[in-house]
Amino acid sequence: MRPVFCFSLFLAFAAGGSFQTVAATAEPTPVMVGGEPDLDACASTGIVAGLKPLPGNFLAVREGPGLGFTRVGELHLGDRVWLCDTRGDWMGIVYGEDCGVSTPKATRAPYTGPCASGWVSKRYIELEAG
Repeated sequence: MRPVFCFSLFLAFAAGGSFQTVAATAEPTPVMVGGEPDLDACASTGIVAGLKPLPGNFLAVREGPGLGFTRVGELHLGDRVWLCDTRGDWMGIVYGEDCGVSTPKATRAPYTGPCASGWVSKRYIELEAG
């Protein structure tokens, strides 16, 4: 009986059951930066941690704070990120080189580049500085 239950649960997921918290068609949520004239636009940095060190394992970067949002990137164990925004159990991050978020930005606004940005589960981010 147990395999039938597992198979039924699999079918519920595959059929788009109500297990997702956000619909895949949800509008992207921009990562907000700045808002404090005397602080860096993103005041903290973090490191990707807590992933099992298996080949091909990664932390999905999503276009919004939830599993139902489209994956827009991948991070790996030890990658560094700027911590800029939070929504519940999700962190809005910026990642890459020379991202322009280590200087003050008085007005809070969506991050527009030059680096990549997105949302990750804060469960896999260890505070490094800030």
